[in-house]
Amino acid sequence: MVTKRALGASLLLLGLAFVGLFHTVAAFAFDSGLEWIGLTLAGLSLLGLVLVNTGADESAEET
Repeated sequence: MVTKRALGASLLLLGLAFVGLFHTVAAFAFDSGLEWIGLTLAGLSLLGLVLVNTGADESAEET
């Protein structure tokens, strides 16, 4: 079952991932040399998204 907290965290992390991808595209377009910031933000956001949605907390709720 999806909780409101997991849904909120997922939406927040998804938004951060899009911001990271936009930052990366803008850095390439304007040749600023800061592509690594956007890639790091997007990567960490997607990792967090996977960790939030793996369902590891379900076993703790059943007991």
